[in-house]
Amino acid sequence: MLMQTEYLAEIVDDLPEGMIIMDEERIIHYLNKKASKMTGWKLGEKVPYCSYCQGRAVNEDENRCILTADNPIPSFNSHLAVYEGLEEFEMSLKKRKNYYVLRIQKPVHNENSERARFHELLVRETLLAQEAERKRIARELHDHIGQSVYSIFLGLEVIKQGIFDHKYQQHLFNMMNVIEKTLENIKQLTKSLRPEMIHDIGLEKSLRQAVRDWRKLYQIEIFLEMELDNEQKFDPEKELHLFRVIQESISNSVRHGQASYISIHLKTYYQYVFFDFYDNGNGFKLEAGKKKGLGLKHMYERCKMLDGDIKWLSKEGGPTRIEGFVSLIKTEGERESECNDHRRP
Repeated sequence: MLMQTEYLAEIVDDLPEGMIIMDEERIIHYLNKKASKMTGWKLGEKVPYCSYCQGRAVNEDENRCILTADNPIPSFNSHLAVYEGLEEFEMSLKKRKNYYVLRIQKPVHNENSERARFHELLVRETLLAQEAERKRIARELHDHIGQSVYSIFLGLEVIKQGIFDHKYQQHLFNMMNVIEKTLENIKQLTKSLRPEMIHDIGLEKSLRQAVRDWRKLYQIEIFLEMELDNEQKFDPEKELHLFRVIQESISNSVRHGQASYISIHLKTYYQYVFFDFYDNGNGFKLEAGKKKGLGLKHMYERCKMLDGDIKWLSKEGGPTRIEGFVSLIKTEGERESECNDHRRP
């Protein structure tokens, strides 16, 4: 029996993937050669939380590690702090009595991963094309339709001065009210299609302005808290994609969840921006929502495109939480036009 134990220990020690045994306090009791080589961790040290879990907002009785949650996902890709900074790993976790067995390995690149990468590139191009079309429509609304409606409004102002019949004055007054509301709707729609201010004043100020607009538009309470590193220079186009994720979350909460309160938290951690979204709405069944919700798919694709991830935590009757992270730093090799499309006439 002793020989079998030693033989099994030798096999585990030479596995091509990292194996770590830790207790509930995340103290390391065993790690094989591969895990030691990949991480530089030692016996008795604590396994750090991955970059995703570092930024999670959790309740007092909730474990910070997403792999220990109820109905946990089988594996998860994120970054861990190792002796040389941050490294991305594919991770899985199994509980055995009072211990956890953590398996880590480098993300596998094979035919399936190449196919997934091609899919992500296709989605990226589609979303970029979608943003370009939104920009074009927003310009048309502002420069042509909006200006034409405003010209009609000014013309009616002139006509009003020459009309003294009370009945026609009232009729004209009603028409001008409709036109004023139409102009306001065009303004809101233009902002929704293309929040140009992101390129001018950045994500933080843009979101604060947008939240003020959403409060007024939807007549609900929205709390926004941001802890962003002002020294980080984010890519404006990537900021726009995160803005879209938050915008879609707000829309879903109001239109489908009938929420009356929403809270949004953003903070930077290394090169990532973590976001946590909460609403007190009706909630939804996760599986049904993911299958039917095109908006949820777009949110997921945007986050993946930004080297991040997104998770929904909801149930019928509510509440709903959305948590995730994205990288907004421009990476080498990206086309300049992807990030500076707003500078073109």
